[in-house]
Amino acid sequence: MNNLSPVNDLSSITFDELFARFQELDVNCLLTNLFDEVNESALVHLAEQFHITGNEGWLSCQTEQERRELLKNSLKLHKFRGTKYALVRVLSILGLNGIVQEWFEYGGKPYHFKISIEMNNRAFDFDTENSLLELINANKNVRSKLETLTVDLISKTFQRYATACVTSEELTV
Repeated sequence: MNNLSPVNDLSSITFDELFARFQELDVNCLLTNLFDEVNESALVHLAEQFHITGNEGWLSCQTEQERRELLKNSLKLHKFRGTKYALVRVLSILGLNGIVQEWFEYGGKPYHFKISIEMNNRAFDFDTENSLLELINANKNVRSKLETLTVDLISKTFQRYATACVTSEELTV
């Protein structure tokens, strides 16, 4: 006969206390595939996990929302990497309106392509150009070559003009 009852068993009491502590834990931080709800500080670690750091898109993201969109689409981008779809998709995720034309669409050299991008209200300098070219090279087909990159800078501003004209005429009789 066993004299240990569940109430008096020290290991059972310890297990119950431990289980109660586990139930109090916040497990939402472990749900890392819910990219819209995960803490912003975890995004860079998820980018490393999904292999989109650096020139594969992460450095080109300017906002937190762009980073989250890139993470959401990372598996699809890896699946279609090396295709025209991957280039168009990564540009749209980054908020760039881009048109990709392959060589047979415009009568160019075989395995060459052109990209035309509209940069809306964004700065464009040598660093931006280099990161954009590295992003394209990371997502393009290995045998294909970028023939032309056209960047249209579009800036929308509101300007107000005011004019005044004051005239007078004096008559003396």
